[in-house]
Amino acid sequence: MKKLLLLGALVSSIAMADVIEVRVGGDLTNRATFKDTDNQNWKINDDALKNGFEITGEYRTPIAENLEIGGGIAYRYNKLSSKNYPGLTMKGINSVPIFFTTRYNFKNASEITPYVKGNLGLAITSGKVESKNILADESLKFESGIYYGIGTGLQYKNFVADLSYNVNTMKTKYSFNMPGYKEEGKFNTNHGTLTLGVGYSFGF
Repeated sequence: MKKLLLLGALVSSIAMADVIEVRVGGDLTNRATFKDTDNQNWKINDDALKNGFEITGEYRTPIAENLEIGGGIAYRYNKLSSKNYPGLTMKGINSVPIFFTTRYNFKNASEITPYVKGNLGLAITSGKVESKNILADESLKFESGIYYGIGTGLQYKNFVADLSYNVNTMKTKYSFNMPGYKEEGKFNTNHGTLTLGVGYSFGF
């Protein structure tokens, strides 16, 4: 009887083990929208803002049978292309999201476990669109903002397929300079990405 109790405790501790998960993914679609200093709605054109990639690491610990909480860090990059925009210089959007995460697992009798999750944190961001000529200089600079998202996926043994929608509310600085006139402003650019990823979970 004592052996059975010990075995049961061991199985329980394994089932509730902490998890480190590593994923790589690519955007299915992405979009960046903002309101300028005159409160007009704009978006970065689709032919300029390209789908990007993401590398993510998460650490989670169980707080209930099906519920895990933890934190994560990621690196993502979206290219900004000036191919169709002569006179513009663009530096792609680099971001490093650092976030808290919560995941609920729908455990069942099979080896495939569906889950849903939510993320909230900060994304350290850089990127730039710039135009310089003899008449005027104009630029947009992207900086860090709040990061949040939701997702779902499937886990088979240690392998993971993950679909998530995340938003980086990038702080954006606008600058326009010409002889005798200067204008500056700040606003948020909401960069939303729908990303499909695959990964592997290490339990310990």
